[in-house]
Amino acid sequence: MSIRVALEVGKNYVKVAEGSFTNALHVNRFAEEQSKDDIIINDLKLEPNLFYETVGNIFLKNNFPKNNVIVVLTGISNMIIREMVIPYLNEEKTYNLITFEARQYFPTNIENYIIDYKQLKVFNEGKVKKQKILLVALPKTLIEDIINISRKLGLKLKKIDIEPNAITKLVNIERRFRKEKEKELVMIVNIMRSYITTVIVNEGDIILSKTFPNYDLERMFNEEEESEAFLEYIYTYTINEIAENVSKFYEFYRSKDPESPKLSKVYLMGEVCQHIDISDILRTKINSEMVLLTELQSIDKKIVMTKNEICNYSTVMSGLI
Repeated sequence: MSIRVALEVGKNYVKVAEGSFTNALHVNRFAEEQSKDDIIINDLKLEPNLFYETVGNIFLKNNFPKNNVIVVLTGISNMIIREMVIPYLNEEKTYNLITFEARQYFPTNIENYIIDYKQLKVFNEGKVKKQKILLVALPKTLIEDIINISRKLGLKLKKIDIEPNAITKLVNIERRFRKEKEKELVMIVNIMRSYITTVIVNEGDIILSKTFPNYDLERMFNEEEESEAFLEYIYTYTINEIAENVSKFYEFYRSKDPESPKLSKVYLMGEVCQHIDISDILRTKINSEMVLLTELQSIDKKIVMTKNEICNYSTVMSGLI
């Protein structure tokens, strides 16, 4: 059983989980290191000294292995994820074509992004062979910073993953354990302290994803600085804002693909979902079953984790899959 170390990098925190995955998630231990200042600056680059210090401290204090490390980037709002249909070509020609086609999706110069893609399926349209691919693009400076500073820390990176892909793998595994139908359209909503990530998944494949920053969530959890009345106002406002953003995102998807199947389930996860339940409000906007992932059947039965730990570490644990 190969031991992996998942390193979740967020706006002002890092989380680490050590474990493995065979038929279930085996989580040996986990830890978190918070920072008062931002580790990721404007979703574009790292604050190098702070990242070096924060990651170095959490690995040193917990004696985590430095081999087989998977980095999971979270809360990146300017990440590009798009489904595209293009002619079927070899890998090199496919990459060149999507790089050319991707220019229409980019708000800035394409040279500032690193592009990758995943082939979802190959099919024939008349006499033309085509492929459906998922395009992913991240700021080049952010990826370069992670690689360079990880090297200085002595970390042996296995891969750099993105939050939407990681949590989709976790939900897919969880759905399998719960014996749910494979061929369904579902949505994942990962609610964290400073952002909400939504992912639409069809038959296990990511179709579309978007991350919404939400700074009121941070203010709401910073209780020592706010009055009870103000926190109550922020709570009510935040619940409605989250539900509105999620429902608008789904409406956008429906407008792009009106022939898509009905959304069967919405999975709510993340450290905030145990404190803020948007199920009832979201159900009035999206007529689907709401599933709160505060318990995971896909975790090895020998592993005992509290609801708080599951909610807090679900994203980083997904990096072990």
